[in-house]
Amino acid sequence: MFDANRSDFHHKAAFGAMNLKKILATPIRIPGRLVIVAMTVLVLAAGILGLAGAGLSAPHFVLDRDQRSVDPIAYPPWRSASDWLARRKYAVLTFDDGPYGGGVDERILETLRRHHAHAIFFLVCSHINPATNHVPGELTQAGDLIGNHSYNHPHLNQLKAAGLQRQIEGCSARIAALTGHRPRLFRPPFGETSPGVLRAVQSARMQQVLWNANSEDSWLKHPDQILYWSQEQTDNGSILLMHDNPTTAAALDRVLTELEKRGFRFVLPTEHLQAGRVGNRDLQGARG
Repeated sequence: MFDANRSDFHHKAAFGAMNLKKILATPIRIPGRLVIVAMTVLVLAAGILGLAGAGLSAPHFVLDRDQRSVDPIAYPPWRSASDWLARRKYAVLTFDDGPYGGGVDERILETLRRHHAHAIFFLVCSHINPATNHVPGELTQAGDLIGNHSYNHPHLNQLKAAGLQRQIEGCSARIAALTGHRPRLFRPPFGETSPGVLRAVQSARMQQVLWNANSEDSWLKHPDQILYWSQEQTDNGSILLMHDNPTTAAALDRVLTELEKRGFRFVLPTEHLQAGRVGNRDLQGARG
């Protein structure tokens, strides 16, 4: 039996499908002038956004969960986009095993000053002697942070609780006697840590700081090698491990210059811990 209504429906559906195909097949023609205007607006917007963060202080930073890198906080999307467009990056500079003496510490400080950079110096307190006991005060005066790197650089994992306490507290007390401030940052010698070491650090109201970029300057003896590894391993948010020694002092100006060419700015976590908190994300950062 012929159904006129159904036939009419199928006819209209087929007609509608043909029209849709024609519409989709028809190229959309946008006036060239409109395209140029739109592209110009986008380029200008990107330029303005990229420049927007240029004159601002670096974001504040906290240590990442693994204590090996830093993350920005209070970092709105527009600031993130601005840094990305301008290729701005951030890293933390750290120096272990000082003070060295013989003018090496002062040479490192002078290089940092020329680059408007600051760093964390993790001191081994047995290295503080009559020839170097002025160095902690100079570091503080320069605006750098002092960290505790143990009293005499042992393998902490081999020590019992009392030994750990002597290594940590003994060095903190020595630094406080020279600077008037107890350090709030701790780096275990050789980067060797454990739950027991971490508990001892936290019991001392300190924050453990490790690293994810290594200049390899503890064993390499040529400035070019230190420059290579510093560039190779440092990424956005990295904590860069270096050492307070003559070879690093000789390489440092080139290391910082090349990192700056890649858009790096050097930042610091602060040494302030909020009362009652010792978690990995309790440290805020300040511009280096």
